[in-house]
Amino acid sequence: MLKSMTSSKRVRFKSNAVKDNFIKDLRKRVDHYFDSNNLSKHANTEMYLKTAFAIVMWLFFYGLIMSDMFSHSWIQLFAVYLGLGFVNIFIAFNIMHDATHDAYSESKRVNDIMSYSMDFIGGNQYLFRRMHGAHHGYVNIHGIDVTLETHGQFRFSPDEPWLPKHRWQHFYTFLLYMLAHLHWVTVKDFKWFFGESNIGNQKNIKHPMKEYVSLFITKGLYYGLTLVLPMILLSTHWYVVFTAWVFMHLLPGLTFALMFQVTHVYEGTTYPLPDDEGNIDNNYALHVLETTADFSRTNKIGTWFMGGINIHVIHHIFPKVCHVHYPALTEILRETCEDHGVLYQENETFTQALVKHYKLLKHLSKPEATVPRVGKSAQLV
Repeated sequence: MLKSMTSSKRVRFKSNAVKDNFIKDLRKRVDHYFDSNNLSKHANTEMYLKTAFAIVMWLFFYGLIMSDMFSHSWIQLFAVYLGLGFVNIFIAFNIMHDATHDAYSESKRVNDIMSYSMDFIGGNQYLFRRMHGAHHGYVNIHGIDVTLETHGQFRFSPDEPWLPKHRWQHFYTFLLYMLAHLHWVTVKDFKWFFGESNIGNQKNIKHPMKEYVSLFITKGLYYGLTLVLPMILLSTHWYVVFTAWVFMHLLPGLTFALMFQVTHVYEGTTYPLPDDEGNIDNNYALHVLETTADFSRTNKIGTWFMGGINIHVIHHIFPKVCHVHYPALTEILRETCEDHGVLYQENETFTQALVKHYKLLKHLSKPEATVPRVGKSAQLV
């Protein structure tokens, strides 16, 4: 289970002047937006209010659990635990994600502190930075993009060896998505600390000793705070608390997995392959546009709760910009794409995105399945 799955090949992007004109123009327009409106690229009042909201809601649900008011009813206890689980995902989408990209604040110290919200909800911010950075840099490139690596459980890429069980993946995938958060807090971090030496383009990694210490301390704190203390202090049976704790991760885990997966693994995406020298014939921005799609972009309430995860294209191109700016920047992106003849991909609703995700899972369930390797930007020469 802990065997190495990532490629030892180093990958780089090779572009041309025509393709580079697009990203130069986009950067110019984005910089003008911030300068002309006298705006910081980092957190604003809305972001600070979201942070306060997350803290208050976490304390609220945790307080309900520890109050022992709901221990007499397993249904009620499961409900408040579930509430805490969704608050954890809200923290991941809205605070941790920005902080680990150094987008929350201009201050590295503030970003480092806020990034520990990942550890607070059961993950590991150090490893997330490395793994998520590997995904960001090499979206949908097999053997480099760590989000495609599933030890054969799923076939998210046509380059993943086909197994007989994959013929049913468009059915069982959604059930296993429910285990995403639980797997993360119990297995995934340990697997990548002890079972992998390559993460994306980072090869033969030697993790600092302090990060191993931090891993065990923060995992212990998470288990202690959300599982052990309730087991000790609540008046219900320990196995009821344990089952509620497991349940806390399931629906939020499904939500977490789907929000990310539908933006990259969908009918219409591409899976570029590097040449023998590890070169991808494109620049990074155009690569993102061919492997990423937004959804529910105009849904303000949904965007607020999802932390802009649904507005994913601009995030990949400008990851150090706080998500509160994504709606405005995406309008700029769309205009720039239109002016340069570049395709911008989006789904008006989450349902449309989910259907496309399902269709690709079903397509890749066949051993002979093929997918596009390049998109429209191949014409920019």
